Amino acid sequence: MISFSVAVDPRYGIGIKGSLPWHIKEELKLFRRNTLFKHIVMGQTTYDNLPGKLKDRYITVVSIDPEYHPEGVEVTHDLIAFLEEHQDDETEYIICGGASIYRQSYPYAKKAYVSFIKKEYEVDTRLEIFDPQDWDIVKEEEYEEFIYRELIRKEDENS
Repeated sequence: MISFSVAVDPRYGIGIKGSLPWHIKEELKLFRRNTLFKHIVMGQTTYDNLPGKLKDRYITVVSIDPEYHPEGVEVTHDLIAFLEEHQDDETEYIICGGASIYRQSYPYAKKAYVSFIKKEYEVDTRLEIFDPQDWDIVKEEEYEEFIYRELIRKEDENS
């Protein structure tokens, strides 16, 4: 199963200069809780810009560079083939960014972990593809600086 984890501001901003625009401890704790000992997928830029290398996760990095092979992670050079191969797996693969990876993965995602940050931030990257109409809320938690929701994709009425 493909899912994604993301935090967005009110204008769906997700990043600035390759990093998060905010530092919210509770939101980072949720990310850790949701991804610990799970399979996560992210682009090379996102992975390379991590302040730490996310211990205790099974990481797949998407890279177009055939020479890119960081120690301790799996690398795929074809995201769509990866998504096609794993979309029906019982194992959950959580997409963790960046914007291009979210955009390509969005049609495959069946579940989402989304933190809706209450304050607007200066951003240079947005999650423009996300549409709340595509999702049903299965869990919601209110925090001082954000609202956290677990979502499942609505069934396609044409299927």
